[in-house]
Formats: sequence, C-alpha cells, structure tokens
Amino acid sequence: MAKRSEQPGFLKLDFARYFPHKFWISDWSEDGQYPEGFRYKLLSARDEKKQAVELVLLLEQRNGDKQEMHRAQVKVAAADGYARVFVDGLEEEHGLDFEEQDFTTVRTTEEFDRAVTAYGWSGEEPDAEPGAAADGGGM
Repeated sequence: MAKRSEQPGFLKLDFARYFPHKFWISDWSEDGQYPEGFRYKLLSARDEKKQAVELVLLLEQRNGDKQEMHRAQVKVAAADGYARVFVDGLEEEHGLDFEEQDFTTVRTTEEFDRAVTAYGWSGEEPDAEPGAAADGGGM
C-alpha cells in the first residue's frame, strides 16, 4: 500500500517491539517564510520493551521536504501530556488545528494499513512501508 520515500523514515516500526502510538497532524498554513505552505507532524512510536514513547516533531513544506525539529523519549504515561505541549503551542503560534490519529491498539502491519486508510491517507502516504520505518501519513 505504502510508497517508499526518497527520505529516510523518522520512526522505526517493526510490529514486534516498536509500534505506532499516536500521530498529530496539523492542517496546512502559509506565512512569509513558507509562502507555498507548511504543516507540522508530531509522530510517536511505542517501545514496548522499555515502556517508552519516542516523539518526533517534523516541519513539512508543501513540496514534501521535511525537517526534524525535536525528538524526545518519554514514559508511555507521559506521552500525551508531552505531545499536548507542542500541539497547543503550535496551534496558538501558527493558528493551526491538529488531528490526533490514535494507533495505540495497532499490533500488525495489516491493522496499521487499515487504520491509516480509515484516517484518509492516500496511496502515496505514508512515506515508509509498514514494518520498516515511518514518518507517518506522508510524515
């Protein structure tokens, strides 16, 4: 289903130890620095062995270029609160709205494919093949 990107994945998902957790995807906006448009993606993957979540904040330009802005690892119980700080701050600073995509019950690549389809990802998204690395929804 997924098309491999020329860019490396930003998160490892192997569906054995590393599972998708939640993704927060903003709507598109534009400003003087990005007149063609930009959006933010906050991606997270759960390490079940460590009971931790890795979060990666990406800035995506309309042309598809992505820049990693922040990376952190937090305990599973702290992940949503940590993510809310970024989501709330970016919403306020840039006037964005974010969609939260919950993958916490996903255990297989097939379930992931069904979930991303339900969230409306196109055939070119995500940029990584399930079971490899992900940058989420064209992330």
